[in-house]
Amino acid sequence: MTDKAWPRLVWRAAFAVALLALVAACAPPGGGGEEAIVYRDTWGVPHIYAESAEAGLYASGWAMAEDRLSQLLENYLFGLGEYATAFGPGNNDAWVRSDLESRMWDHYGTAKLHYEAKLNPELRRHLAAFIAGINDYLTQHPEEVPDWWGDRPVDVYMPVAFSRQFIWSWPAGQARSDLRSVGIEPNFDVDLRASNEIALAPDQTTFGAAALIIDPHLSWLGRHRYWELRLHAGDIHISGFATSGFPYVNLGHNEHVAWAHTTGGPDTADVYELTLDPEDPSRYLYDGEWRQLESRTVEVAVAGEAKPREATFWYAHHGPIVARRGDRAYAAALAYEEEIGYLESKYWFMVAEDYEGAAAALDVRQIMPQNVMIADTGGNIYYQRTGRVPIRPDGYDWRRPVDGSTSATEWLGIHPASDLMFLLNPERGYMQNNNIGPDTMLVGSPLVPERYPAYLYNQPALYTHQRGAAAVSLLEARREAGGKWSEEEIVELALNRSVYQFERWVEELRRAEAAVPDKRSKEHAEVVRRIEEWNGVAEPDSQGALAYFRWREALRELVGRDGMNQMTARVNDYLELIREAPKPPGLCDDDLPALVEAIDAAADALRSGPGGFDATFGDVFRVGRQDSNDEVSWPVGGGSLNDAGMATMRAVGFSPPRADGRRWGNRGQTSTEVVILSNPIRSYTQPPIGQSDRPDSPHYRDQAEKLFSVGAMKPSWFSREELLADGRKNVVSEMRLVYRPE
Repeated sequence: MTDKAWPRLVWRAAFAVALLALVAACAPPGGGGEEAIVYRDTWGVPHIYAESAEAGLYASGWAMAEDRLSQLLENYLFGLGEYATAFGPGNNDAWVRSDLESRMWDHYGTAKLHYEAKLNPELRRHLAAFIAGINDYLTQHPEEVPDWWGDRPVDVYMPVAFSRQFIWSWPAGQARSDLRSVGIEPNFDVDLRASNEIALAPDQTTFGAAALIIDPHLSWLGRHRYWELRLHAGDIHISGFATSGFPYVNLGHNEHVAWAHTTGGPDTADVYELTLDPEDPSRYLYDGEWRQLESRTVEVAVAGEAKPREATFWYAHHGPIVARRGDRAYAAALAYEEEIGYLESKYWFMVAEDYEGAAAALDVRQIMPQNVMIADTGGNIYYQRTGRVPIRPDGYDWRRPVDGSTSATEWLGIHPASDLMFLLNPERGYMQNNNIGPDTMLVGSPLVPERYPAYLYNQPALYTHQRGAAAVSLLEARREAGGKWSEEEIVELALNRSVYQFERWVEELRRAEAAVPDKRSKEHAEVVRRIEEWNGVAEPDSQGALAYFRWREALRELVGRDGMNQMTARVNDYLELIREAPKPPGLCDDDLPALVEAIDAAADALRSGPGGFDATFGDVFRVGRQDSNDEVSWPVGGGSLNDAGMATMRAVGFSPPRADGRRWGNRGQTSTEVVILSNPIRSYTQPPIGQSDRPDSPHYRDQAEKLFSVGAMKPSWFSREELLADGRKNVVSEMRLVYRPE
């Protein structure tokens, strides 16, 4: 439902009636307690104000449950290892495998075991308040509690277990890579994730302050989807996004500092190859003696199945056995195995007063392997390639399974953050890391692999891709021209939809058209014309962008993936600004007929596709809510169309073609933020769908229509003065909650 169907005055009046009843229900008997005010802005985003952090986090838990109750509880099921109990086995037993992995790593048990010892009292008070807000919402709204959850309360260990499960794909993915290097598939799954981040120094901006683009690329639905909030409570003053069920902001800013993460980082996991006793395969060799593997048997109930499934996990002292081959077993060692401090690191980010304070959040070494960028109101920009990194003995290839039969390969501790690579205020005035190597983050990067141990660098030399190269090209061009970035231009940069080095393929097409003398149909000539006249920007209303996509898509079908990769290597050079090298030679003459043939295939695809032959990019590529049963969607530009050579900085992954031939966005830019580190801070945000998961809410999909589709961002109204300015025109509701600590 859109705002057109909910005139503002009518909606406010209806909400006010409901609000009076809600406030009465929320007020505890007998008075007392700490009050929190929750304003909802015109996009449904909560702005929470309270005297204490506990009261603010209580209100945050309540507001999160109000917007995303089902997803919040689902996320806790993932941490508990009980998702299949509620939702069945999943496709190809995906949910059963997920539950088994959570049980193997024992996320919930580890949270309970270390809760008192590893979380300080202040954080425990915060968690208790946040959970109280969720539980009070459940109590006040029993009709909204899903049947699969039952009547059990949420406990403080659940968000800790979920935080472990959330970060696990990064280090577990590194262990998976070690196994795959010797041709072994592990018994666990890993999610693939990506992101953008760009930091600009004050001398690169028209407003004379630093700026940071925060742009994680995750699924738009499910456990990794972010929830937006502003929280001003006690010493916490933050704006940003949190995963449902997590008490603190994952990515965002406070009054002084902003922080961003992208996937990539040092190696934080290893695999040990164990020799099993041929007489008793429950024993493994270690320093000349046989050691006993420990075992643990668990049962996973599966909805729709009469009996629970049973699994037995085996553990060496290194960690769980994740694969076997012959008389060898493979144990995964993750540096995070006994850790529960991810939320502690986020707390230190939220209360930091400058980049050094934010860097201290990395000193606790609880962040998963990441590229972290920080900017502050003092004008500093800072990068660290961070993670909880084991100190390894010399003389071993840690990219492959290492010998686990000897103590000589045991870790020697954990590297302090001071050992990790970092960069402060680079001379060029900018940094970007769009999941590329440290040496390709900027022209002349000092972060080159020969300066660091291989497992700290953990990236092939000179690794980049189309999205990362596009960022360097845009940043370097502005710098070389002596120009500076305005606020509006930084927002445009975060949502940039240009296709880097597309013109090289257009030139190859011209060469092919001249070299191949076949007759051309009118439709063939028209497709060529659209491609030749295209400006290289994947805008929703562009015929040229869709023609280029159909052509490159058809070409890949003709020559195959390997053939396409070989062609791309002869046309594109994504390192041209980073290192001196000859210009790519261009396509071979034998390649040219395929380019011409692909034009005819593209014409056929246009004719039979959504919108017909004259369709635009947005007729095919859409944004909407894939979890709804309707067909409401809007055109969208940009995309992560890697197979077609159209990976723009505005990352959007699309579903396969639906029944009508359209492709809906379902991942990519999930919580883009632009932070202007002036004093006071200003910021802009753009999620892809909407704040609320309630189908009857005006904020169910409003941002898909009014922001994401048109390529715009909304102001965060971070300060109370901004929010309440001009007669509260930015506010649609106000709610008062009372937190009474137990």
